[in-house]
Amino acid sequence: MADAPKHTNEELRKIAKDFLNGHPKGIFGVLDEKGLPTTSLMLYVIDDDLNVYFGTKTSFSKYTHIINNPVVALTVVEGTDDPLKVVDMRGDVTEVPMEDLPEIFTLFKEKNPAQYFVEGADDFTMFKLTPHFMRWLDGSSGALERADIDLKG
Repeated sequence: MADAPKHTNEELRKIAKDFLNGHPKGIFGVLDEKGLPTTSLMLYVIDDDLNVYFGTKTSFSKYTHIINNPVVALTVVEGTDDPLKVVDMRGDVTEVPMEDLPEIFTLFKEKNPAQYFVEGADDFTMFKLTPHFMRWLDGSSGALERADIDLKG
């Protein structure tokens, strides 16, 4: 059970959104063909509803893993050792339809300046992670604040 949050759910959503917007890469966990967890460092962006967009080549094994088991976990950690700040989430994943890719590519390039974005590759596609669980961890006060974020509110 999560500790009593020091923030309202609305405040937590904003904190998580700002944090995710400021940290453009995270560790994505998927299940492989044997149902075993595997992780990948991935670039991503979020929209105003906390949906996460990320891409991969269809030739990569993670593409097949996601298609076969479309549930993904994502962990984003502050790049410094102290204070500890983490967003942890999981949710359902859908492949972005081809007709929506230009809009998502535009969003991605506006929000994530990474040079490793491979738009234009013949086998590149994007996914949308719709979170159904999100947790915020924050140790900046000296005590670890841990709060589940209500994604419906």
